[in-house]
Amino acid sequence: MIFVFHGEDQPVLRENLLRFKHQYGSALFWEEKDSKGLAQRLVSSSLFERSNQRQLVIWEEPPLKELSKPRLSEWEKGVQDLALVFPHRLPPGELEKFSGAKVFFFDPQIPKNVFPLLDAIVGRRRKNAMIQARRLLQEGQDFDFILKMIVWQLRSLVRVKSKAVRGINPYVVQKLQKYTGDWSLDELRRSLSAVLEEDRHRKQGRKRPLDLLIHRIIG
Repeated sequence: MIFVFHGEDQPVLRENLLRFKHQYGSALFWEEKDSKGLAQRLVSSSLFERSNQRQLVIWEEPPLKELSKPRLSEWEKGVQDLALVFPHRLPPGELEKFSGAKVFFFDPQIPKNVFPLLDAIVGRRRKNAMIQARRLLQEGQDFDFILKMIVWQLRSLVRVKSKAVRGINPYVVQKLQKYTGDWSLDELRRSLSAVLEEDRHRKQGRKRPLDLLIHRIIG
């Protein structure tokens, strides 16, 4: 059996992949750059602890050119299961290949009241971003959710600036294109690092004001 995990909401995707992996007695990651040898691995039962136990093989970011319909049909017949994991949303034309697979799609659910903050951040409007952040917190929005949305917005901007827009909603691409000239890729990477660092600090119980993070992001 083949399982496909795709979508922009990577944190939720990862949580679900982890839970899914725990359903198996054992799992391994396919670390080759292509599919050479994968078919043999999928039909082999030599790695099973028990002959009736299926194993999960996980392939992260597989090249789409490697995933032809005949090849997928061959893999589906294996005695091991295969999970294909993508860091973005697959377009409908690519999803057609996986007619025999079980597909899990993870799309960020973004409340409309969050967009003013996200737009202010990518527009580098620090004062407005701070006002919007305080408003969200006063309205009871979860701090961790706000961090997650900021990461999503910055990563989307990185992809649009890098012209790696496969799987991104065309409306989002069009909206972010006007901000690409305001950021260098290095600035975006530093800003993402700042948000991820703040997330680590919060998990360690070291909480800091959101205003401070916004100042670090926008500069």
